[in-house]
Parts: sequence; structure tokens; C-alpha cells
Amino acid sequence: MENKDMILGILLIAVVGLAGGLGFVIIAGPSLFGPPAEGPITLFGLPEDWSTAPNSSYFMFYNQTGASIQVTLEDILDGIALALEEQEASGPMINEYKKVIYPYTFLEPSSGLYITGVDLLDILEAYDTNYGWDIEFVSGYGHTLNMTTGDIISKMYEGNEESIIIAIAANKQWLAESPLGPHWGDFALVGELMTTAIYDLESVTVGTNWKVEVVVNGTVEYVIDPSNMTLNGYDDTYHYDRDDWWTFNRHYWGRNISEIISHIPAVAGLNYTVRLWSVDGWASPRPFGSKKEFRFNNTEIENGIIPPRETWDLINETSVPLPDTNLLMSLVYADQEFGESGQGITDPIWPYRRMCGYHRGPFYLLVPDRPRDTYLSHVIQIDITTYSGPIPSGFDL
Repeated sequence: MENKDMILGILLIAVVGLAGGLGFVIIAGPSLFGPPAEGPITLFGLPEDWSTAPNSSYFMFYNQTGASIQVTLEDILDGIALALEEQEASGPMINEYKKVIYPYTFLEPSSGLYITGVDLLDILEAYDTNYGWDIEFVSGYGHTLNMTTGDIISKMYEGNEESIIIAIAANKQWLAESPLGPHWGDFALVGELMTTAIYDLESVTVGTNWKVEVVVNGTVEYVIDPSNMTLNGYDDTYHYDRDDWWTFNRHYWGRNISEIISHIPAVAGLNYTVRLWSVDGWASPRPFGSKKEFRFNNTEIENGIIPPRETWDLINETSVPLPDTNLLMSLVYADQEFGESGQGITDPIWPYRRMCGYHRGPFYLLVPDRPRDTYLSHVIQIDITTYSGPIPSGFDL
């Protein structure tokens, strides 16, 4: 699982130190910043001389708010420069609250060349498009390709971590000047295992918003999206210290799960249980694996968790519970870190809050009085089961 948080919903490998769980992490295999130990003798990564970059080359970006933006190569390289600066820090995620754009390189099988590019989701965040869902890519050849941000998250941040990138270089040359340039142009959308690609990328259009469906007994009863995520908004701070893993220390903004459920008539006056699901198939509480957990019940939702909820919630070598704060679990859309630390690394204090973006959100579940590895990123569904009488026992609730 991810190095700073074994977060439900994402398997991450951080290249620099141990990056922020539910945080702005560097997703990488052996292909980020350096070549594999073995492979064809080809040139790897970006050109060394950035002064030769065709900085004015661009593709158009249209988002669901009606914005029309030219994304230039210069803009992308500015974001990559922040990633390289962070790499030099050799540990702390010094730029994680900034508009960092992380580079990825992989061997493109049809050409036998190393392709370098960037995560599209970093670009969306850089242009304040933090809640996109449907995306359409259009090439200069008139071809189109449709996918969702959920597709990208599931492929890039889960399992084998298949890179899907906006390519900007090949064989250590700018893409248009490389052997692929005559067909690929200045930008191309390619993936390690994708059977289709968009060459000579002309435009990227985000059409709809990410949403969280609240499902009661199999029926969608309520939807959370950017239009109502601040309704009855809640913010608080939560922190805990520990010496055996990463601390947690954030100011967060969102909606309490209990407040969300209060808007649903189908739940009124009934006992209920809750499990939240992420876009990549993980859930909280855990429904599978060696640490199965019962669903949250209405008492926990409305009054808070009494620690420890599970034996694996005990921390430190002394196996002590987290302090009981009486804070309620929340669906978070923005936060601000205050110097979280672990394994000899301390990340910086953020000078301002940030929308959660795609590496931890757009919405994540925060459960005070439980350790951070039980939280859930990329929440897409709140699943509720109601009962007219007492809640029965069993893992299958």
C-alpha cells in the first residue's frame, strides 16, 4: 500500500521519501526520474537543454465551467520543475501544496523508444479543475477518445500502476522533433497498456463533474457534487501523534456523514449501517482481506467512533488507542496540512488550504479516532442499509 498511508483505494509507490497519504503523492514505478536497470539502449527522459523546448506549442483545454485555456509546453515544464525540485529534497514533499506536474517515462513497445510525459490529472489540478469526470480527447486527425478521471485513477494508482500520460518527449527529444514527431505531433495521449492513443493531441474537454451517490437499500437517494458540497459546510482540525508510522495533522473542510444522511427521508427514524466505496473498488470499513470490518452503524455515524474500534487501530509499540475526540467522520473536499511526519521525514506546513484534487479526492473520508490507513480516498458511493428493528450482526451487513 502507499508509503505514508496504506490508504484504502490506492496502491502508491512514492519516489521521493514517503509521500503524503491522502496527499499529493508522486505515483511511480521504476520509470519516474530514472531508467530501469535493464532494457534497450535508448535515450531516457526529457531533453537536458530545456532552452530548446517549443514552449509555445499547446493543446486546448475546456472544462465543465466553460473555461477555454491554452495549455502550453512551457506551462507543463514549469510544473515539472517543481517535481524535480522536490526530488532534490530527498524526502520531504516540499512542493506538495503547489501545482506540481510529475513526469513519467515508459518504453513504448511499437517504437521501442522511451516516452516521457505527464499525468493529465496533474494538469487538471493546475488549472483548478478538481472535480472533473468525463473527458474527451480530440486529435488533429479528427479522432476522439473518451474516458473518465475514475478510469485514469484506477489504472495509474492501483495494482500494476499503468501510466497514462500526455507525452511531450521521446528518445530524450521533444516529441515533435523526435522520430515519432511526424505522426505524434507536439503532444499525444498514450498509455502503457492502452490499445488506442490520440496522436497530435488538439484538445481535452472535461464535460461533467465527479459525484458521490448516496445509495439506500439499492436506490440512489441523494447525490453530492460541487454544487452542494459546501451545504451546511463543516470544518475542523484533527491531529494525532505516533512514533511507529505517520502522524496526522490537518485542518479540513467538508460535510459530516451524519449531516448528509439527515437529508434522506428514507433513513429517518431507522437504524442503519454504512460503507463507503472508492472509484477503484476499495471501501471503508474494509469488507474483505485479513482485516474485515463491520459496517459503520448509526451510533458511530451520529456520535463518533470510540477508540479503538478494531485491534489494529492500536498504535505505537505499546499498542495504545488514539485519544477519543468525539469528532464525527466527514466527507472532505479541501484540507491544509500542518507538518505531518513519519520515518524520519517531516513534510512542510502548508501556507493555505487546497482542494483535494485527484490524488486524495476529489472527496475523501476522514474518520477521527481511527488511524489514517482506515480512511478512504476517491469516494464515489455512500452505501446505506436500513433496518426497522435492531441491526443484525455479521460481516456481510
